[in-house]
Order: sequence, then structure tokens, then C-alpha cells
Amino acid sequence: MTHELQERNEVMAAELVGAARDVLNVMFFTDIMEEGDDCACEKPFPLQVRVRFSGDQVGEFRMEVDDVAAGSMAGSFLGTDQVNSPSGEEVDQVMGELGNMICGAFLSRFEKEGLFALSAPEVVRPADGAIPGVHRGLELMEGYMDLRVLWGSVSG
Repeated sequence: MTHELQERNEVMAAELVGAARDVLNVMFFTDIMEEGDDCACEKPFPLQVRVRFSGDQVGEFRMEVDDVAAGSMAGSFLGTDQVNSPSGEEVDQVMGELGNMICGAFLSRFEKEGLFALSAPEVVRPADGAIPGVHRGLELMEGYMDLRVLWGSVSG
């Protein structure tokens, strides 16, 4: 990997984490406790959200989340309590929206002048495997999340 590509990937990873932190703080009342290349990436994830984007660039965003983080964030977003926790369908819908928000925030930060169209978020249970590209594992206040972005041709 060239030095220029490595620098671009580091900036991309920082913008990915920054976008996630902004969305998580404002909309989900949680924060990132730790982040890195391998913080959460080796954990098995039961839920994955995929968002494809096209426009000035094409690519794919993937967010993988463990059940603890997904349930906690969905409950915070929906304003539910321990007794009235969100249903599995509600968790999936909220995680789809979270993936959509993080992807959009990331693209707005990283490609400030770019124009993009996002696909509808696709929730996959269980997660069907990681894509190559820039990634960051995140330890949240409750649970774990892995974020990935792949630029270029996307199959499917």
C-alpha cells in the first residue's frame, strides 16, 4: 500500500468514526469508548446493515452490531424502558436507520462536494461476513459495533 493510499485510508477511518460518534451522541445517547482496527472486528455479530451508495463514487457501507448494543441503542432511540423493550422488528428497523444515518454522515464528511444516492438499508441476520475496505471496530457504552466502507465496484 502506498503512503498516499495509507493516509487516505487513515483519514477515511477517522471520518467514519467521527460520523458514527456524531450520530450516536445526538440520536442514540451513547458514545464510543474505544476504537481501532481490531477492537470489535473479531467478534461474531448477529446483525448487519448494508447500505450501497452511488453517484460521484460508488461503494458500500456495512455496520455490524451485537445484540446488546442493538437493543440498547434501539431502546434509547425509541424512548423505551427496560420493561417495554423494543421488539426484534423494531430493533432491526432502528438499526437500519442508524446504518443509513452513519453512512450519510460519513459521505458528507469525507466527500464534502460529492453527490450520492443511498440504497435503502438492508438488515441481514445473521451477519453474512465482512467486506474488504476501511474498517473500524468500536466498543460502545453497551456492546460492540464494526463499521466498514468499500469504495469502488459493488456486487449484488
